[in-house]
Amino acid sequence: SREDSAFGNEQGRNRLLNILMNLRKCVDHPYLFNGVEPEPFEMGEHLVEASGKLCLLDSMLTFLHKGGHRVLLFSQMTRMLDILQDYMEYRGYSYERLDGSVRGEERNLAVKNFSSKDIFIFLLSTKAGGVGMNLQAADTVIFFDSDFNPQNDLQAAARCHRLGQNRPVKVIRLLARDTVEEIMYSRAVSKLQLTNAVIEEGRFSLTGQAQSATAGLQLSEILKFGMDKLLASDESSVQDVKLEKILGLSLDGQWVDDEDYTPLEEQEKEDDECENEGQNHMYVFEGRDYSKDPSDDDQRSFERLLEQQLAEFQKAVGEGRALRHKTGVRLLHLVKRKHLTEAELELRRQKREEAAAKRAKLQEDLKKKQQEQKYKKKIAWWESQGYKSLCLQAADSEEEEEEDDSSTCSSDSDSTDIHYVLGDVTQPHSAQGDAIIVHCVDDSGRWGKGGLFSALEVRSDEPKKQYEKAGEMKDLELGNVLLFPIDDKLSRLGGKDQLALIVAQQRDKANNLSGIFLTALDAGLKKISAAAKKNKASVHLPRIGHSTKGFNWYGTERLIRKHLASKGIATFMYLLLR
Repeated sequence: SREDSAFGNEQGRNRLLNILMNLRKCVDHPYLFNGVEPEPFEMGEHLVEASGKLCLLDSMLTFLHKGGHRVLLFSQMTRMLDILQDYMEYRGYSYERLDGSVRGEERNLAVKNFSSKDIFIFLLSTKAGGVGMNLQAADTVIFFDSDFNPQNDLQAAARCHRLGQNRPVKVIRLLARDTVEEIMYSRAVSKLQLTNAVIEEGRFSLTGQAQSATAGLQLSEILKFGMDKLLASDESSVQDVKLEKILGLSLDGQWVDDEDYTPLEEQEKEDDECENEGQNHMYVFEGRDYSKDPSDDDQRSFERLLEQQLAEFQKAVGEGRALRHKTGVRLLHLVKRKHLTEAELELRRQKREEAAAKRAKLQEDLKKKQQEQKYKKKIAWWESQGYKSLCLQAADSEEEEEEDDSSTCSSDSDSTDIHYVLGDVTQPHSAQGDAIIVHCVDDSGRWGKGGLFSALEVRSDEPKKQYEKAGEMKDLELGNVLLFPIDDKLSRLGGKDQLALIVAQQRDKANNLSGIFLTALDAGLKKISAAAKKNKASVHLPRIGHSTKGFNWYGTERLIRKHLASKGIATFMYLLLR
């Protein structure tokens, strides 16, 4: 609705293309839009249930995995591949991934691993993974979404049809009915028919040929397709889909040709088995099925039992205290509670809510007052010691909302992606202009050894000095971010480098280190985002939590994308060499 003016303007083609991309995202998965996925970012069934396509894919992959098949899964969007990769991790499927960001050496290694090892799925982007590879180890191709150019999809499917392929190959395309995908596929079919008519049959004159109904559609008409079905459509479930009928029979990990079996006979056999099973369930006694609705005799018997129970109760009430000496008599509650009206129930509920809200407000005010007193005492101590905090202040919520509205890109562009690079994060070679290097620390105030700690000491003397000073001054609370320059030993001609230390871990008195708290990481990245926008700096991060057992990388990656990449901040993630 924000782009409705584009439909009446012939000059608004770019805006229409933007709408088209958003519609395709809607069909694929709602999490492709920033801010849709509920926080905290944790893996769960919501990842599957949020998308009808992914629900169907989940059922299909379960079927294919049991049948011993191997799959090539193509998508147009790298963001969609990110979601599919998270899904593979959640379900525990083995996989490899290849898209345009993968370098030549890693590309060859991924292809080699899939061909030589028993890996279930190969995730590929249609353009990067559609040419120049032999993937005959797979026998199933799934297109999660379609390309406007059908030749790209044909080339991608041909990765299975290479020299050495000796098994039948099944190609599956997922389409959402009454959406932009349906008309895109219709136009793609028209293009293939045109190719067949012009090139393969040699008919270079199409004057007498009837044109497809969708061949002449304008872009605005494509976007309007299916609007009449949007609100009228009933929700459907993919749980009832019988995949064997749709995909075909599979034996010993290979697809069987359609003519080699008859699904109708199998269905009749299944129906006969169901009927036989139905005659032997637990509610059948002496040839009669008692699982059906109660008969009139059953109803009359039930009413007689109720009358007997009521008579017994009335007799017991009349006997009074003498009832204590009798056994075998079942009593209902002698004292009945007062039946409240709807208005009285609503009034009682409101009073309870008001009392609970009042208690919560008093507790919150008391806690806030205690924190203010504690902070004033700490500030006075800092001033007496001549200490000035390097911690970033929390960004204003109203400013954040304005930045989100102005900086969020609706297209699937590289400017909103996390750039994965190889190298040393303390030497940001990918930076253009000023750069902020990010590192996570604990609240102990004791500088670590090895790894990134040692690399930062080689780069500058400031990290250890400022961190330990902040520890002495009790300035290392969870969520705090220390930001300071580190160009005293080494520097770049192209810009200035700063280090941001996020306090995201705790260390107890027994020197036990906790994991990374996502709430603290969330607060820290939010502050770094505001500082990077203010200084027009790029952000450079190591693979946070790489060596931490059980670390939630799924949630961490989404926090980085939410606070940095999606706001147009150049974000670089440095990976270790394999």
